[in-house]
Amino acid sequence: MALYTPPDKSSPPKAHENEEDKGGSNREQDDIKKFYVRPSLGLRLWGPLVPASDNKMGLWSLIGIQTAVGTFCLHRIRVLRASMKFVSKDIANIPSLNRFSKTHGAMVLNPVNNPLKKPLNSNSRFRQLFSSPRWSTFKNVVYLLTGTLLLSQSLLEASRLTILKYDPWYEEAKSVRDKKFFNDIIQFYHEGIDPTKVKVKDATNGNVMSTNIPEVKQSVALVRAQAEAENPIIKWFGPIEYKPMSFTEYLDRMEYHLDIDALLHDKRTLKENQQHLNTQITHTEGELDSIVRHNQEVKERTKDLVKNAPEGSMALSSVASQGFPLRSVILEVDPQDPDSMDLNEVWSLYDPWMNLALDTSLSIKFLPTVMSPESQSNQNQNDSQDDHETKTE
Repeated sequence: MALYTPPDKSSPPKAHENEEDKGGSNREQDDIKKFYVRPSLGLRLWGPLVPASDNKMGLWSLIGIQTAVGTFCLHRIRVLRASMKFVSKDIANIPSLNRFSKTHGAMVLNPVNNPLKKPLNSNSRFRQLFSSPRWSTFKNVVYLLTGTLLLSQSLLEASRLTILKYDPWYEEAKSVRDKKFFNDIIQFYHEGIDPTKVKVKDATNGNVMSTNIPEVKQSVALVRAQAEAENPIIKWFGPIEYKPMSFTEYLDRMEYHLDIDALLHDKRTLKENQQHLNTQITHTEGELDSIVRHNQEVKERTKDLVKNAPEGSMALSSVASQGFPLRSVILEVDPQDPDSMDLNEVWSLYDPWMNLALDTSLSIKFLPTVMSPESQSNQNQNDSQDDHETKTE
């Protein structure tokens, strides 16, 4: 018999026990604080701001913003190219020392290297760099690459949301969100209701109801779970601790789904073809009667041909005259010489061994080599009698 002695409350815990408890609590807090970036095909530039895959409104919002930014970048290229064009001005409109000049003529100017602009300070190198044609070309290239990248990524994500009939990320996120909702209901139900914080009143008479009634606990747990699901963070990202599947697993599930879909499509097509073939094979009563009459006419014609065959072409017998044709060899009419006939051809057309096999019926019985119990008992009795006789002798 063992005796359990509880530890003294006054004695402080050991140092290593405190370290282990702290380490375990820190690990639990780290696991709770972990956040996994939600997967996406064309919204990876947004990083942790990507919503859950089942949040269609959030995904389309980011696609719209990304498309707008990409369009703005391409529009900036057009504006910069327009500012780089050469401008033609009249000489009389250009201010000069001769203010009263009446000379007219066209003068082409480059807005970047315009000699009429106020000269910049030679010490400001940054201003010279930003006003140079190379800087304008660099900006055009950056705007072009950024706009093309954003628009292509938006198109890729929009294709995923519209074209794909099955999305593993969407199905997984939806399943995890539903599981969290039901788990919250169960958790809140077992936690119970604190009567100091929550009061439940009857809707009919307004009386305060007891919080220990199962129906009341279920209703309160459902309301709390719905409020938790309507949390903006949960609504945008889904469950915080949810870890999405990797891109490799996503491709594997897509490939498996496509294979199963192709298999089901083939089976469905085969079944439809069989049904269509059955509908074509079925006949009405009138069609069946016409087919029977046609077959009867063909039989009569065949009998007439057999009866009216030339002499020596085939051997007729009483069996054939009764309507049962005899399997025989039909040779040419009036053969002149046996050597004129091709024996190999006749043998290939009328194989006698095959005809013998078709005309022969065999029945095979297997006799057991093990004796039955009755015969075994009789044999034992006979052996015992023989032994008894030999002993008596």
